[in-house]
Amino acid sequence: MSPSDLTQCTATELLAMYRSKQASPVEATQAVLARIDRLNPKLLAYCHVAPDEALASARASEARWQRGEPAGALDGVPTSIKDLILTKGWPTLRGSRTVDANQPWDTDAPATARLPRSV
Repeated sequence: MSPSDLTQCTATELLAMYRSKQASPVEATQAVLARIDRLNPKLLAYCHVAPDEALASARASEARWQRGEPAGALDGVPTSIKDLILTKGWPTLRGSRTVDANQPWDTDAPATARLPRSV
């Protein structure tokens, strides 16, 4: 499967490909980031993208997969977080221009707090 096809895979398909070494978390993340770069200027679907953080996380995941020790049920699956869910360190503007993006973003919602344990 080519890297561009990885953006169309389900989480289950990606995990099977990681297990069989047909693809890696880094390849999947690079494919998703490339698609965001290509489409987001028109769609404006993402208001905050953290490519360096995503790739660092993917490299760590890939190392765990290579050792046969994935960290959780979704380890290495690229994930997006809706702009309504508080995420520590990221502005959560809720689609509003009235929210101050420069305030300290030091709180995680329960869903985002649990996410690192599953991916």
